[in-house]
Amino acid sequence: MSTRACESGRKTDRRPQGVQGRLLYLAFDLYQVLADNGHVESQVFVAWMLSQGVGCEKDESRAVAYYERAAAHGHPLGCFYFGRWLTSADEHERAYRFYALGAEQEHLPSMFRVGHSLAHGKGVSLDLTRSYEMLKDAALHGHAFALRELGLQDLRGKRGVAWLPIGVLEVLAAVCWGFMVSMVNDDSDLLIS
Repeated sequence: MSTRACESGRKTDRRPQGVQGRLLYLAFDLYQVLADNGHVESQVFVAWMLSQGVGCEKDESRAVAYYERAAAHGHPLGCFYFGRWLTSADEHERAYRFYALGAEQEHLPSMFRVGHSLAHGKGVSLDLTRSYEMLKDAALHGHAFALRELGLQDLRGKRGVAWLPIGVLEVLAAVCWGFMVSMVNDDSDLLIS
């Protein structure tokens, strides 16, 4: 059993107390058995639980390993979160490949990341036309950050001066849309960047 030192110097059990806490640890153990036996959805869920410390000790390196396993099977969430980790490690070219795998399956946060990467030349050659198309597709499906990125590109004059007023409207619409979505579900894929 894991322990931690309290301010008084005593050791205490870190596992959550009560029925709910024990159920989270049981859920983690069950998902991990499934994940270790190749169940891809469980690999994603174990990775998330490890990254957040839900039902287990927080362990980022193990979380990344599970995301990578799910990504190797082409699971869109595995691809996205493994790509995010690669991005944080400045491995942009490799991250782009995983984002693209998720985007092929119409995973909106992955589509945003592909468009963002193309717009900024992160791991791939700068391509504003392809970036615009990918971001537009994600924005039309309600992805707030894709709409914001389109607006920022237009405010920077990437599509010409005539698009500056449209950029203002796009950014304002993205802020309003993001706020409305967060009021209903702050964990929505429409708000994941």
